Amino acid sequence: MKKKLRLAVAGVLVAAGLAATAGAASFESSADKLKDVGLFQGGTAGYELDRAPTRAEAATMLVRLLGKEAEAKGLEYTAPFTDLDDWQKPYVQYLYTNKLANGASETAFEPEGKCTAQMYTTFLLRALGYSDAADGDFTYAGAVDYGKSLGLVDIANCDETNFLRDHVAAMSLTALHTGVKDGETDLLDKLVADGAVDQTKAANLQAFFKAYDAYVAVSDEMNATKMDMDMNISADVKMEGEPFMSLTMPVNLKADMDLEKMDQSKLALVGAAQMKLAAELTGEGEDSTMDMPIEMYYTNGWYYMNMQGEKMKMAMSFDDMMEQMGDMTQMPQQSEPICLIDSIETTGNKTVITYSPSGLTGMISSVLQQVGVAKEDIAMEIKDINSSLTLTDGKLTAMNMSAMLSMTVEGTTMDMSMKADYTIKALGDGVQITLPTDLDTYTDMGTMTEVEAPAAAA
Repeated sequence: MKKKLRLAVAGVLVAAGLAATAGAASFESSADKLKDVGLFQGGTAGYELDRAPTRAEAATMLVRLLGKEAEAKGLEYTAPFTDLDDWQKPYVQYLYTNKLANGASETAFEPEGKCTAQMYTTFLLRALGYSDAADGDFTYAGAVDYGKSLGLVDIANCDETNFLRDHVAAMSLTALHTGVKDGETDLLDKLVADGAVDQTKAANLQAFFKAYDAYVAVSDEMNATKMDMDMNISADVKMEGEPFMSLTMPVNLKADMDLEKMDQSKLALVGAAQMKLAAELTGEGEDSTMDMPIEMYYTNGWYYMNMQGEKMKMAMSFDDMMEQMGDMTQMPQQSEPICLIDSIETTGNKTVITYSPSGLTGMISSVLQQVGVAKEDIAMEIKDINSSLTLTDGKLTAMNMSAMLSMTVEGTTMDMSMKADYTIKALGDGVQITLPTDLDTYTDMGTMTEVEAPAAAA
């Protein structure tokens, strides 16, 4: 029973965290978008996103992204490689002629050999006009890091340890929306201008990119360092298919973030939570409802909690947390990786963004691994997620999100549906945070990593 309670509480916290951010992977929608413009094709078995890409497939994608497929198909095959199928020869010939790819040996290209994340990132950078020559822009060994610096490689679209055709689709879509070197256009627009991609076929994807840019411009307001918003989060939890717990949590969040010195940030979260526990959890033969006031603050590297008059504080360093997250914090800031978004539709003043559930699952799995949570410890699947934001007179005023997820911990499976509604009351200098005057009287409980949960909640 204690294990089930820990799982339920952890799940609600994860859901709340997911709501606040709205970010094995499956980027089928990315593959669909690429197919629509003639850049990605499946075979009799479909896209086969769950297998590793081959060197020949990567070569084909590079030629297409260079806009040279028609030219390649007109070349006579003179390259020295003797292990190519007929369909592979034009692409390898073009790359060989233009010194863009080498064989595995003088006479073997090894077309069925695996393409790595490093190799494919190199190919995409070349398609964007960057060079890995001796005096070029990047080195082959540093291709992935260079891709990250451009926003070409992000936390969602690339898995260096298990690189799949899935990631080829996601990275290629990202590349089409990435600016070419020394140009004022993205790769897709360049391919259209060069006549390599048909304008009519490209129209929907260009419209999607335009809508995404507009969405990013709006969501950047959420990166304001000062914010005041009301949140109402609700969740229903089932354990092993049986009703277990429900939660409603209306709260107000005020934040004043110092991005240079995170520990100097100020936060105030005030409201209430009502948790209804199933009879199985209470052990009393009937459901039980618990009302819990919420009063939490953060300032000067300390986290403060007022739990129904019991006032406690813990040392908690945001700066240390960011340092431990390493590479995740070094990537260029972005609202969401574009490969995670299935569609964006705007009607009047409301924009609806539909996310890829499996893509988000893959990204969250990657985040958990980077902070030390192994896949075998927590198995999570986001089954459905929808998010919308509302603009009023060009200003972000509300966000809404619903999600269904499943999580398995220590052999126990929890299913949860949740909903979160946000009303943005103020951004910027209009936000004022008032902290309690008696914070110095709160009992010191040590650091966040040292504190153990009370026995009653274990």
